[in-house]
Amino acid sequence: MGTAISGVLPIVNAEALMLVASAAVPQFAVPLVALASAAGQMSSKTSLFALARWAPTRLPHRARSVLARASGRVEARGERSDLWSSPVPSRAVPPFYGVSLATGALGMRLRSFLLSGFGGRLVRFGAIAWAGNRFGDAAVEVLRDRGVTVLLLGG
Repeated sequence: MGTAISGVLPIVNAEALMLVASAAVPQFAVPLVALASAAGQMSSKTSLFALARWAPTRLPHRARSVLARASGRVEARGERSDLWSSPVPSRAVPPFYGVSLATGALGMRLRSFLLSGFGGRLVRFGAIAWAGNRFGDAAVEVLRDRGVTVLLLGG
C-alpha cells in the first residue's frame, strides 16, 4: 500500500518503506515484500500512464500541438518510447513518475509499459529488500540519522 501511495505522492519514499519493511520480515519473505511493493508501485504508475494517455485529447489546441511536436521528434530520431523507458524503472534518473506520464502521452503500448515497468521495479525493490533484510537495523539507523520519514520509523 505504501509503495502505491509513493507512486503518486513522491514525498512518500518507497525505498525507505522497503528498507523498513524488509528489515522486519524473515529472509524467506523478502521476495514477497519486493513483489508486493513492485505491484503496488506499478498500480499507481499505470494510473499515471492511463491519465497521460487520456489527457492529450482533452488538452487545449496549443498544448496538443506541443505534444505532437515532441512525439514527432521522438519518432523522427527513430526512437521508440518502449525502448526509451525500458531501463528507467530500475534507476532513479529520470524519475519514473515523469516517464510514466511521458510514455503514456507519447503512445507507448500498455503491455510494454507494464512489462518494462514491473520488471524494473522488481529488480530495484528486490535489491533494496535484500539489503534491508541483510543489514536490517543498520539500514534503519541510517534512515533515522538522516531524518527520513520520522513518523514511519517511530523516531
